[in-house]
Parts: sequence; C-alpha cells; structure tokens
Amino acid sequence: MNTARIMESRPLRNGVQRRASERPLTTDVFKARAEARAVLFSAGELNLQEAVDALQAAAIARGLVGEIGQDAVQAIIAQAFALVRS
Repeated sequence: MNTARIMESRPLRNGVQRRASERPLTTDVFKARAEARAVLFSAGELNLQEAVDALQAAAIARGLVGEIGQDAVQAIIAQAFALVRS
C-alpha cells in the first residue's frame, strides 16, 4: 500500500482534507515557530539559549538546514528575535 497516498488523503481534525500542495511550507512553519519562541523569550518563559538551541535542533531534525542552508536558518531565527528585542 502506498503510504504517501494514505497520508495525503487523511482528514484533519476538523474534517477538512488538504492536498500536499496546500500544506504550509517548511520555512513558513519554522518562521512561525521561531516567532513563537521569541515571544516566549521576551516574556521570560525561556532563556535565549533554550529558545535558540531548540530551534536549531528542529531545523536539523526536519531537514531544513539541508534544504535552505545554515545561514538562512540563522537569518530566520535572528529576524524573529530582532522583532522582540527592538
């Protein structure tokens, strides 16, 4: 059985189905995740090292570093934290 086909047709919790082409881009999800961690940092819930290290680990685990490069990953993280530090 084709696993990709099974995953593609799986309904979401709200009953709506999405095609692979309608899924958010990996970079968009990572940007949102970086922004969320930056907000937690600014609220004092995380220290800077905890916030950034978890993002870096996620970028490696999800293949984002291989896809867009380390410099681009670091730029996304830096941009998210610059928004809360200014």
